[in-house]
Parts: sequence; C-alpha cells; structure tokens
Amino acid sequence: MPESALAGLPRLVRVGPELRFRGQAAVGIAVATAGFWAFSWLLNEPMRPLQTALAVAAAGAPTLVISGLTSGRRVGDALRRTLAPPRGTIHETHADARDRRTRLAGIVLTGVIVLLMFDILTQGGGLMAGLIVGLFGGLGIVDRIEAGRWEEAEAKREARLFVLIRPHALSARFGVVQIYEVRPPSRDRDLAYQPGPFDLGI
Repeated sequence: MPESALAGLPRLVRVGPELRFRGQAAVGIAVATAGFWAFSWLLNEPMRPLQTALAVAAAGAPTLVISGLTSGRRVGDALRRTLAPPRGTIHETHADARDRRTRLAGIVLTGVIVLLMFDILTQGGGLMAGLIVGLFGGLGIVDRIEAGRWEEAEAKREARLFVLIRPHALSARFGVVQIYEVRPPSRDRDLAYQPGPFDLGI
C-alpha cells in the first residue's frame, strides 16, 4: 500500500508510553520555565516571588486535584469497555511517533515562549511563569501516574492497550477515550511481549 494511503489512516498508539511521554514533556516544560524565572531573578529582573508562588499554587493545586480525581475513574471506565482494534487502522511506527512528538513539542514550546515574552513586556513579574509551572507541572505529574496505571493493567491482562489517534493529529484526545485491547496468541509471557515491526513498545 502506498505511503500516502497509509498516512490517511488512523494510528494505534500504546496508551502507557504515550501518556508517559506527555507527562515527561509537561514536567520538563515546568522545570524549564522555573529555571527561566530563577535565571531572570538572579539577573535582577523585576520578578515578584510572592505573586509567582501564588500563581503556581492557583494553577497547580486545582489541576492536580481535578486531574487526579478524574484519572482513576477514566482508567477504570475505559478498561471495562475495551474493544478489538477496528479495521482500517495501522500501528504507529517509531519514526512517525518521533516526528509527531517533535512537532507537538515545537508548537507547545513556541506558545510557552510567547507567553513568557508577553509577561516580560508587560512587566508581569513572573506571574505568567508561575501559571505555566503550576499548570504543566500538575498535568505532567498526573499523566506520569496514569501511565503507570495503564502499564500495570497491561501486565495484569497480559495484553497491550492502545488508543486511536486521528490522521494528522499530534496527540490523543484528553478525557475518556475508547481503548483497544490486543491480546497475544500465546499466554507465554515472553512471547506475549515480543514487539512487532510496527509496534511502538517504548
């Protein structure tokens, strides 16, 4: 089948590794933004530590609480109604995943840089940096925890769990999504986890 035809098909991506990447990327953005704030403060830029700390708490606390409460429910609901992968889908390759994630990271980082520049130009004193740290830090922590839950579910069910990404989309949808389960033909654990040529097993 031509690559142009394959490019228009929905792609199956393992849930655990996808969420782990998203969580690591979000935490990385939060850490980098905090480093930017600290570096600016050391250079005697007009940063306001108290307001920044309040912004971190205002964005981070609700994100952690709401995302944490919905995460467990989302995993439980999805595991109760798994389906076999639909026809007309393909497994995403390592190369495609790397390209998709690179483009996604570039878009998000560009947005973060624009927000930080806006904060500097308006003399916000690091308020925007605090909001970014709280939001991305909270989302990243919850995503990493949820990724562990999906991987534990795979081990218990002796299967692999996938989510569907629409053609040309850069990420799976947030919230409750349909999970597709692929069970190995053999119950032997070693054979069950032998990666296929198109399996994103990272």
